Amino acid sequence: MDEELNVELNRNTISIDVGRHVVYKGDSAILNLEAQSSPDDDLLPRMLEYAINLYRKYKRRPVVSVALFLFKCEIPDRPFIIECGGDRFVEFCPIIICMWEMDPPKVVDHHQRCLYTLLPTMKEPKPDLLKRALQELYEQEGPQDFKCHLAWFETMLSRTTTMSDEDKQLVQEYVHMQYQLHPLLAENPTIQSVIAEETAKEVAKEIAKEVAKEVAKSLQGTIVDLVTDRFSTPIVHYVQRTIAPSRNIEELRKLHRQLARMSDEQEVYPLLDQFSAVLDEEMKDEAMRGEIKGIQESILDFVGARFSMYVYTQVQQAIAPMQDVAQLRNFSRQLACLSDAEEVLALLERCFPTQ
Repeated sequence: MDEELNVELNRNTISIDVGRHVVYKGDSAILNLEAQSSPDDDLLPRMLEYAINLYRKYKRRPVVSVALFLFKCEIPDRPFIIECGGDRFVEFCPIIICMWEMDPPKVVDHHQRCLYTLLPTMKEPKPDLLKRALQELYEQEGPQDFKCHLAWFETMLSRTTTMSDEDKQLVQEYVHMQYQLHPLLAENPTIQSVIAEETAKEVAKEIAKEVAKEVAKSLQGTIVDLVTDRFSTPIVHYVQRTIAPSRNIEELRKLHRQLARMSDEQEVYPLLDQFSAVLDEEMKDEAMRGEIKGIQESILDFVGARFSMYVYTQVQQAIAPMQDVAQLRNFSRQLACLSDAEEVLALLERCFPTQ
């Protein structure tokens, strides 16, 4: 055959669920975690494409590919192989995690709260265990975060096949009696549908965030071990205090490399001053994000209590991408004076004209 084949890759269409810098078995790597709620014949070829693009983009750094299956379904065969004429050209073997094989008591006993919303999908979870986990989330998380976790939890509960219908009903009744659902969730199935579609990605992000925390903690321990072997006790204590608040894996790796090249303790102080300056900026950014989130939650609570689902959705979509504190505060102040839905929509147009 002499037909010419040409495939132009449009990388703007490539969108992974979760990508993070991690340490895997002692080596620096890129984590690509894909959450699946149903079978997908194209999953492994697609993940291979993601892995190759991440590998090229991040300077040949190894890519650890993980497929997280939420509900019982057919799992693709591994490895994914491309061969021809007896020659093997590609062999791809990602890690596959099946939630229905996980032990739920172990998750709760170790207080792995980032996985609590997935407990209904695990191996034969008991109603008492799920109630205990929800109570812990309720006590440890803020009201807005708990409402989100509860919505995800109910979505998992409604779809899981690892629980009997009787146990499902027991837990659903407990949820509705013990925790008053946000009126918006109770009155409109659209939000439940949106939550169902986004649950897999959000849960994957939570898991990746927890992994990043553990990686940062491990790097901090490695740095402390290094300076303990090379420098005096005061330097060790100073390093510990300086790096303790940091969750920036790249900056911690950079600091470790720089410290490894030093032999004079006096050089350590200016290096840590630079690290502290970067950390201060990160903490300012984090505080700003927290303030923005707080204002957004306050706005949505107000709108949810006074207006219809349509108005709530319009406001939610408009303020979600906003990162300007002053703009959000201005909108919140004017919103507090309104009682008519049309006035709220008009205010949205004035405050967020590009949304």
